[in-house]
Amino acid sequence: MNNAVRTARVVTTADATEVMGPHAQHLIPCITEETCGAQAISAGMVDMPPGKVALAHYHDHSETIVICLRGRAATLVGPDLTPHVHGPGEFLYIPPGVVHVAVNLSETEPLSALDIRTDPKFSEDLILLPEFDAAAAEIAERLRREAANA
Repeated sequence: MNNAVRTARVVTTADATEVMGPHAQHLIPCITEETCGAQAISAGMVDMPPGKVALAHYHDHSETIVICLRGRAATLVGPDLTPHVHGPGEFLYIPPGVVHVAVNLSETEPLSALDIRTDPKFSEDLILLPEFDAAAAEIAERLRREAANA
């Protein structure tokens, strides 16, 4: 893309098509190579229903920033699936190649987050790690019980 055709662009969630990501997440990729010619970054919305646990995965070469907008999340990070609890206005950074699993801590309320990645295609470098899914589900259940009793 040459500089003559580059331009700023406003993209709303209504402009983008919701997709089911390979990690079983509802995604609305808004800023991508496809939607606006992004070359080194992407951004999109993640909507998690109550009680949802994503599939374990990592992004091979992309850095990720997750910004929780609504609800309470726990992102299980690293080979030990260490919980990082975050809520509205809190940012979580995940380096490339690090396993992680998103968890909606509520059984009754949806969760919304903004994902920003250094992958202009948004999820091109996502690698599933099914060997972590059972442990992630157990940790998510424990975290939900703790949150309910807090």
